[in-house]
Amino acid sequence: MASTMETVATCTTVKEDRKTYAELPPGTKGYLQEKIEYALKAPDIVNIKLPDGSHTISMLKQIVMTAAIRIDETLHDFRWQYKSEVSFDMWPDFTSRGTEAPIPFLSTATEDGSGRRHSLNPFPKGFRPGLLRRPDVIVVRNSADRWSGRSRIDHYGNAHVDNSLRLVEVKFPGDAWGSGQERAYQKISGAPGEYKYRMTVIDVSDCNGDLEKARQQTLAISPDERQAELRYKRRERQLRAPIRTIEPIPEPAWYEAWIRTAEEAGEATVAAVWDAVNTGAHYLSTEMEAWLQQHASWALTTGKWVADKATATWQWVDESGREIFRYTTAQLKAGWDAIVRTTDMTWELMKQINWSQIGTSIIKGLVFVAAVVAGTVIVIVLAETLIAVLLAIAAIVATAATETVAALAIALGATAAAA
Repeated sequence: MASTMETVATCTTVKEDRKTYAELPPGTKGYLQEKIEYALKAPDIVNIKLPDGSHTISMLKQIVMTAAIRIDETLHDFRWQYKSEVSFDMWPDFTSRGTEAPIPFLSTATEDGSGRRHSLNPFPKGFRPGLLRRPDVIVVRNSADRWSGRSRIDHYGNAHVDNSLRLVEVKFPGDAWGSGQERAYQKISGAPGEYKYRMTVIDVSDCNGDLEKARQQTLAISPDERQAELRYKRRERQLRAPIRTIEPIPEPAWYEAWIRTAEEAGEATVAAVWDAVNTGAHYLSTEMEAWLQQHASWALTTGKWVADKATATWQWVDESGREIFRYTTAQLKAGWDAIVRTTDMTWELMKQINWSQIGTSIIKGLVFVAAVVAGTVIVIVLAETLIAVLLAIAAIVATAATETVAALAIALGATAAAA
């Protein structure tokens, strides 16, 4: 089922919880407030299909803010004062009964040694269920240092200095503290007693109640009715959500669905439609359609990927059996290796992504992808050149038979366990 969004909010205010926690560090409020204000203009509601087959809704504002900061990080090689959604390992704190600081999970790029950036995989290798936390933003002391924690050592034994200036949690309308979340963030931000001046909570108030009203109204109807209503409103206006980096972006970000699975398409093909109502490229933004025509024109035709062992190629074949495009196995592997280096993607995560619920935005040569994994929306940022490969691999994973997907995993060098 394709993602659909609706804009509802018209009035909001932004304020800091100054009684319990610290004010933002000098010089940082403007940057963060800009991200929040632009996130508030994002589509508010997306219909999410959960692993058990049920449906719920998610508010995309948090994702827009994360993406805006993540793009800045990427453009600056992660030597940036603001780190979005760093995954922290709470195990050291748990086993030491609070004497050891939580440790940021780092990228798999071993060649970077102690200079590794934080992992971009929302479920990094080695995490323990219930002991993984991802605060919204970490403001660091030294932007030239990629380290984002206060722990003096990482998982690999490399020494670090405390580089965490402030943990910032943003609560958009409707957000509430999850079980144990606030206490965990206090531990990430500082030693016992320190969090009051090393942690900031920003409350974004819904002054007219529009967001809460929309949430309740949307939850009150069935998933099918919800989809139909949102599609109807989308016909009336194609939505754009502004995102900024350091410089204003002329064209605001665009969210549009990607792939329908074989189950939804009714056959083992990836249909040339980017909307659940089978209306084709009609709902594609001009920018995305032009990009697809240039980099992945096969995606605008109905067909499927076929493996040709004799030529070591993967071919996109349309409904008439005509070959439209091909990748060599070597090309896919090179692209996959680059994706792994860039995003810390794993084959297991790749298989868990619901490729029928994807949103994309092209910003300054980077593509921001919002993907649904186990009912949770995650952010992936890639260079345009890698998105076409990701799209091809995603199409194979989403629609091909199990043995074909396993063969692709082997060809890409994924481990047998991961495949």
